[in-house]
Amino acid sequence: MPLSTRMRGHAAASIEGVFCVRYIRARWPRPGNVLRDVRDVQSRENKAMSWWKRWIGGRVAPRNAVDAAPKESGAVELRAGTFEFERWIARNSLEMDGELAHGAQHLGNLLLMAPTDADSLALAGRYAHKAGSGAAETLLPPEQQRYAGPEALRAWLWRRDGRLEEATELVVEIVQSEPEGAGRLSAWLLEWLEPAGAIESLSVGLQMRLAKAMLTQSSEARLSSARRLWSMQRWARVLARIAPPDEFQAQWRMLRIGFLRRAGLFDDALRLAGPLAEASDWHVATAIGLVLRQQRRMPEAEQAFRCAIAFDPQELSTFLEMADGWLENQDWAQALQGYDHVLAQEADHDWAQASQWYCQWKLTGDAQWIDRVLAAAQAGNARAQRLWHTAFDRLPEPEDASANTLRKLLASLRAAPPAGNSTEPSRPNRLSMSLSSIEAPSNALAFTLALAALDQPVTLTVRVDGIPHPDPREPAGPVAHSLWRYDGTDASPALPAPAPEVLERIAGLARMPYEPDANWAAASHAALALGPASGQDRSLEVLACMVHPPALPAGTEALAWLPRVQMVAAQVLAQVDEGWQGSRRRELLLCAMLGPADWSTCAAIRALAWIGRHEPAHMLDIHQCFERLEAHRPDSGYCCWIATLYEQWLALPLLFDRERETLRVKLAQLSDDE
Repeated sequence: MPLSTRMRGHAAASIEGVFCVRYIRARWPRPGNVLRDVRDVQSRENKAMSWWKRWIGGRVAPRNAVDAAPKESGAVELRAGTFEFERWIARNSLEMDGELAHGAQHLGNLLLMAPTDADSLALAGRYAHKAGSGAAETLLPPEQQRYAGPEALRAWLWRRDGRLEEATELVVEIVQSEPEGAGRLSAWLLEWLEPAGAIESLSVGLQMRLAKAMLTQSSEARLSSARRLWSMQRWARVLARIAPPDEFQAQWRMLRIGFLRRAGLFDDALRLAGPLAEASDWHVATAIGLVLRQQRRMPEAEQAFRCAIAFDPQELSTFLEMADGWLENQDWAQALQGYDHVLAQEADHDWAQASQWYCQWKLTGDAQWIDRVLAAAQAGNARAQRLWHTAFDRLPEPEDASANTLRKLLASLRAAPPAGNSTEPSRPNRLSMSLSSIEAPSNALAFTLALAALDQPVTLTVRVDGIPHPDPREPAGPVAHSLWRYDGTDASPALPAPAPEVLERIAGLARMPYEPDANWAAASHAALALGPASGQDRSLEVLACMVHPPALPAGTEALAWLPRVQMVAAQVLAQVDEGWQGSRRRELLLCAMLGPADWSTCAAIRALAWIGRHEPAHMLDIHQCFERLEAHRPDSGYCCWIATLYEQWLALPLLFDRERETLRVKLAQLSDDE
């Protein structure tokens, strides 16, 4: 999306976009023609029968094929657009006469997916060596249509040949063109420009475009992972070495403050900005307001925004930033004032209108306002969509027969509390249930949590009449650690209880408001503290929290709490290390997903799907793990994880059209069967 469009739709980007639009684009327009992403390369590839298709008889299906090629036992699955597909072609092309330039196209796609993958970079080095002098021109002859993957390889080759300015310019262009995932290439730029004298050697225009691109593709600190924050802090130090011309000093100062803010270095940002009373222009006052807003110091942030408004009363984005800050702090009346002002100036402002309706709903409880938000969301208003999700997104609660029984039991206990002397110690209640088919063992955990919170300890006896096939008590594949062990149909945790400090760390994450991006970011900090990088790997204890959950907080339902605990544990596990094959995170997430069927299976599915969407190099392996799990679907009884599997699987971009439609049909059938 072009920055000018982004400004209209997103207030947070609009403030910092003012500098970019006013002062950079007019003077240093982005060079070159628009790049296309890797999916366009696949479209082009499928027009001709390449050597690799002839070699295997055309058995590799393109992305939009009707049917996937049948897989043979032990065979490599080649699926267009995946990391494995690009790597296989790039490796084999290197060894064949006349295929070097063709292989380079796929090598570029490989690097775009995983720019820091050591094997892929080594393969790029082999290509460069074989191509000889002027490798970029030999491997990537100029084409009328340019694609992001091959252009990424061109930039890497230029940098290898010492052409730092051209290489940096090209990567900035790729990042700004915003093909999916191009922001991963910023790791190259940081490696290239961190050495002394590197960024200083770039032209002023490129320095400005670089800074703009890096800030635009970053997130606020609370939405950034711990590793991403560390990268931003490194960027802040690198960019501090830039000395722009005098005419750009004010704008550059605001940009640097923005970098420090997004790196989570709030005190450094405020120190650079100086006292609000000494703010010399709109840029500095606004920058101070943005920092204070992220610190949740909204009364002070409003003072800064009011100061900025005094410098430029016509700039509506300042009012939006102020109103959004109050909305985030749930001060609906204060937020409403800001949105009303914007709408008085621009009646059809999508962001302000959706936000105004949302505040009206919060203040009055009148459903007509949230209905308007919903209608705007359905019409494509991105702000309305986000507000709707904020209001109603929750992890779905379990729907097992036992879970429904627990709901009824809790309702009856609250309606008619047991009589008796409250000073007497509670005696365990005995509860018996009969089930037609075995259910997730977390059901029993939920009973224990819920009734303990009501001071109604329970001894639960469950009679199971049937065991489906495949047996849900058995793993769907090899696992290093099982979460549950069974004695007949009675389940108990197979892992020892985690240490209290680990349990409390997970409980703190689970108590946070449900906001997926912020939840994932918060989990990343726990992952660094509890994973291998800490020097004392406690990730197995994190896994154990799924079956040894922390006590139920006051006012929280067990059927909401336990899935949330399991989800945040999975979010932590997903980030305890990097890489994939042989990683600790893959090992432990598969323990949860492929082990005995349970609600924890759902948490692992969601975490793996998230990795697949954000780290495409691992997407095919995750898809294959989903296939393995689906093959273990029981032939009868309620399956607690199957709907979650289909929903999350649909989000993986690699699916063939036929596969995607099949999953949709299966998901619809589940609803029809209920």
